[in-house]
Amino acid sequence: MFPTLLLLQVFQGLPQAAEVVVLAPTDPVAVQLYVFGEASRHPNEQLDEVLATVKRCGYSQVQAWLDYFDSEESAKVLDNLLKKHGLTLPAAYSGANLHDPEQAEKAIASILSRAKRGAEHGLRVVVVNPDPIQGEKTDDQLMTQAKNLDRLGKALAELGLRLAIHQHAPEMASGAREWYHMLRNTDPERVFFCLDTHWVLRGGQDPYQLLEDAGNRVIDLHLRNSTGGVWAEELGDGDIDYRKVSEILERIGYRGYLTVELAHEKGTQVTRSLEENLKRSREYVREVFGR
Repeated sequence: MFPTLLLLQVFQGLPQAAEVVVLAPTDPVAVQLYVFGEASRHPNEQLDEVLATVKRCGYSQVQAWLDYFDSEESAKVLDNLLKKHGLTLPAAYSGANLHDPEQAEKAIASILSRAKRGAEHGLRVVVVNPDPIQGEKTDDQLMTQAKNLDRLGKALAELGLRLAIHQHAPEMASGAREWYHMLRNTDPERVFFCLDTHWVLRGGQDPYQLLEDAGNRVIDLHLRNSTGGVWAEELGDGDIDYRKVSEILERIGYRGYLTVELAHEKGTQVTRSLEENLKRSREYVREVFGR
């Protein structure tokens, strides 16, 4: 469905992106392990069964936490488990305080230490969600955060990795003020985006508009849906029109990841096993996105 290459494009009113060709993953569909809870937090026997379940559901890639690369021992255990089940982990997630100068130094050092080890074990993308605060960040805090994202993106690029900014609802306040500040004030050649479509919606913003505005700076999409505002047990039709999302992706030549991230909350009607819901979600991605 999507073209074979991704060309970073120019969007009116947004920073000019260099014409960099980005090769797409052969299979862009992954599953975020968040829904498995503590069973997936560390490379161990529980993770072994989690990965077995993921493989049975038809996925070849997973996304989890940068913490897996805290030590070489942990990274090697992870490698063995991934190989056992024929899976890869191309992207890993971390939070980080990047708006406070002192805390940012520690956060960047920590991320780079783990990312360097991750790069040696097949990691390709580091997904970072800048820590929220109570209320909205000041202009100075946003400027500091943007500069630190540029620093981090440059350092990760030197390791052969890409940085993707993730967001939850707080970044959507005041017309997605924080999110747009990062889009407009970071280096488009070094800082990319992991757009979590449903958190955009829950934050009161339009996920289709943000996707259009970020364009080819989006290299990962986190996919979840809801019915009547409540998270659904599987990825399927609901409050977000993923066929419309697919049309936008085709138009912009998207060649990033499509990451299924199920989550259950109070009010979620769970009628099937997690394994069945993950299988159905994989089938839905194939139906809607052709992948």
